[in-house]
Amino acid sequence: MDFKPLSITELTQRLKSLIEGEFPDIWVTGEISNFHHHSSGHMYFTLKDHRAEIKCTYFRGYNQYLKFKLEEGMQVITSGAISVYEKRGQYQLSVRQMEPAGVGTLYLAFEALKKQLQAEGLFDAQYKKPLPKFSRKIGVVSSGTSAALRDIIQVLGRRAPHIELVVRPTKVQGQGAAEDIVKGIEAFQNISEVDLLIVGRGGGSLEDLWAFNEEIVARAIFASEIPVISAVGHEVDISISDLVADLRAPTPSAGAELASLQSTEIADLEQGKFHEIRLKLQSQILEHWQNIDGIEHRLAFQAPSEKIKQNQEKMHQLFHQMQYAIETKQKALQANLFGFEKHLISLSPESILHRGYALATLENGMLIRSQEDVETGEHFTLQTGKGRFEAKKIRNKERK
Repeated sequence: MDFKPLSITELTQRLKSLIEGEFPDIWVTGEISNFHHHSSGHMYFTLKDHRAEIKCTYFRGYNQYLKFKLEEGMQVITSGAISVYEKRGQYQLSVRQMEPAGVGTLYLAFEALKKQLQAEGLFDAQYKKPLPKFSRKIGVVSSGTSAALRDIIQVLGRRAPHIELVVRPTKVQGQGAAEDIVKGIEAFQNISEVDLLIVGRGGGSLEDLWAFNEEIVARAIFASEIPVISAVGHEVDISISDLVADLRAPTPSAGAELASLQSTEIADLEQGKFHEIRLKLQSQILEHWQNIDGIEHRLAFQAPSEKIKQNQEKMHQLFHQMQYAIETKQKALQANLFGFEKHLISLSPESILHRGYALATLENGMLIRSQEDVETGEHFTLQTGKGRFEAKKIRNKERK
């Protein structure tokens, strides 16, 4: 023989060099079969189509970032490198990245987290906290420069100017947004007298809204001791935050409306409470009358006429006492309602402006609270009790 035959090891090494050099980074699509998730965290499976198949490894260092659950029969797109296992003379695909074929990764991640949290009970009605009827201070976790925040401010200013609004500006999109939203929710847990939280942002794509589909945000909302309204996107957008919150609002503006009651609505509630108490007292009077009638009927057979007369006098005395109690309660409720209406009127913006005050706003509608909110030379609007006019900041005035 004029040539030296190759050993199996030499042949395999040559093939390894050729194959791995030719396919260092490749995208492959196929169907998952023979899937096995080892206790070490590594994943092993076969990727196949109707004519061929290839064994695959997906090591823990890469698959820990997978946003969906692998299942038998799932069509996927994988990225990785072809490697040769010399001991067995087999080639395989070492997967570094994977996406579902035909269905977005984010959608699958959303469905997986939704299924997990639902199984844990985070969406159950028994954990939903009731919203306060009369909020005095509302916290908002949203972008500090968004149209959504301006909508919330405008709605609350129109419907319930007596409510104090505390804003915690946060990132609502991109890297770090979910963590910042969690910090905002947790920060309000340490602020006294906050009755309600509105957590949300305006509309956008699924990618834009994704921070509100993160597990850490869902768990922060669930753990909040303060009731939470989730107001994310538009009416058609459903987020994980919506499902776990105490109440879902279709838009940020709707969230502000759900969080507040107008003065007329408050008056209606007070009137309804008054009517309820009156009906209750009337029912008690009727019950006492029925009891007295029963006593009178029994005494007619068991006692002389003198006892009947005494009980009749007692009956009339009780009746007059009940009438007096009703009238006293009515007067007290009417006085409380009148006082509450006067207090609401005194808190209205128009009443405050007519007392000589002015409301200063920037061109974007944001309220000016201090001189630092306005740049020198910047125009702004002053609203008084008799009208509004444009103004311009000339300089800062030193405080004494």
